Amino acid sequence: MKLIMSAIELAIMWIVIPILLFGGAPFSSPVAITVIASVIIAGSLLLSVYSALVVFYWSGRLPTTSFGPETTVQSGPYRFVRHPFNAGFILFLFGMGFLCGDYWRVLYVSVIGALAVIYSLLQEYLTSKRVTGYSEYKEKLPFMIPKAGKQIPFDKSTSIPWQFIVASFVVKLVILFILPSKVKNTKVLRDRRPFVIALAHQTHFDGPLIFYSTWRYIRFVATAIYVDRLGLLGWLAVIPVRRYAVDTSAIRQMLSTIRQGVPLGIAPEAARSWDGRPLHTKKEIWKLFRMLKIPIIPVKFFGVQRLWSRWSKTFSIGTSTVEFGNPIEADDPQLEEKVMNFLGKEDPTFKLPYRNYKHIEKLIWRCPSCGAIASIKSFRSGFSCSSCGKSWTKPTVNEVIQLHDKIMPGNMGLSFPIEDEVVFNGKSVKAKMYEDHAIIGDYRLDYNVIKNSSIEKSIEPVFGIGSEMVSFVSTTSALKWQEIVDFQIKFRLKTENYHTDLWG
Repeated sequence: MKLIMSAIELAIMWIVIPILLFGGAPFSSPVAITVIASVIIAGSLLLSVYSALVVFYWSGRLPTTSFGPETTVQSGPYRFVRHPFNAGFILFLFGMGFLCGDYWRVLYVSVIGALAVIYSLLQEYLTSKRVTGYSEYKEKLPFMIPKAGKQIPFDKSTSIPWQFIVASFVVKLVILFILPSKVKNTKVLRDRRPFVIALAHQTHFDGPLIFYSTWRYIRFVATAIYVDRLGLLGWLAVIPVRRYAVDTSAIRQMLSTIRQGVPLGIAPEAARSWDGRPLHTKKEIWKLFRMLKIPIIPVKFFGVQRLWSRWSKTFSIGTSTVEFGNPIEADDPQLEEKVMNFLGKEDPTFKLPYRNYKHIEKLIWRCPSCGAIASIKSFRSGFSCSSCGKSWTKPTVNEVIQLHDKIMPGNMGLSFPIEDEVVFNGKSVKAKMYEDHAIIGDYRLDYNVIKNSSIEKSIEPVFGIGSEMVSFVSTTSALKWQEIVDFQIKFRLKTENYHTDLWG
């Protein structure tokens, strides 16, 4: 009912009043006035639309009396004045008044403008009664006209970047055309309290699908190396986390964000899956979830793995399903089990073939039949081995998973040394993997000093040594390096306190 009343309010403001004021007007102003009035009209519409979107993304409500926000909005134009939406409406009417050519109507506009000011004061009165902290906000900012020195500093925890709103609309439009998706159980997102969206990170579609599924402001958490390299992620208020250190700055940003009621988006595995199955999750993630003390909402994407897998450089057009799980409280003793069970739900599309198999040698880095390394040659409809001649035509996602399991160290023997061409410190060099160390150009990497491993950009193996990182670009398969080195450390050297995404 409140939403209907709000729609009526907006219709009266932006449709009924302009028609009553300017219906039958000659619109014959001189060119100079027409230009100025047009600029005022365009600017006022932009101001009001932007203000309404900020209110909606922040609070899920609208800048009206009957369906106003239940929390203080201090983002976008609301950092400078208390009533930018209504100020835009008044400017719009004056712009129309000058444009119409009948300047007597400007007198009527003045009357309506005065009523709009009274309407704004009524909104303030009602808001002060129901929103905690609004009185303090009211003292900080002017009513409708900005004043020098009177503004709220921009902070991504309390303000929505305009880039986030623009990106949200663009992504929704793009997904609608290339990946039309069914969204299930979105009712769990309606609660305005903060929560963590825990997503099973399979493909580059994952983030956009969250944008597509909700109209809320969400701050995603991502590896700092990606945020540093992709400026757009910083504009979208992504919180960067240093992978190989206790990042207190990131934790402070998370806590500041949830204090404002803003949800966080976190992939528990902290990496994209290579074959669609969940990876192992560090115990620190579950400690973080419990420390945040807010509900966890798992989300699973169905149908995306075969359209844009991590090893593929291209995506295919198709359909998908986004399913949100019911909230799980942070103090639930079965938190980890419940989240991972949901993220590990069976995907029916895994019984179907991939749309394109180009570059699958990044995943299937040796022949599942003869074991030859770097012998797989991929093509659109499958792949084959240049060593033994075995070929696979349109295997399903599940069949590819089985082939990947087959070539894993421990399931198929290895013959050392294993050679590769890599780019290290900007130079192309020879590299060799041995049982307990690797030689990369002139650099010796001993496995017993490695603390953890990861893969950046799907081409760059990264090995953590204390507070430092050793990284390079593999010209064949980054996954080959991680799977072989991790296996040697975990099961041959039996190093304790070593975490790998592959075996935990």
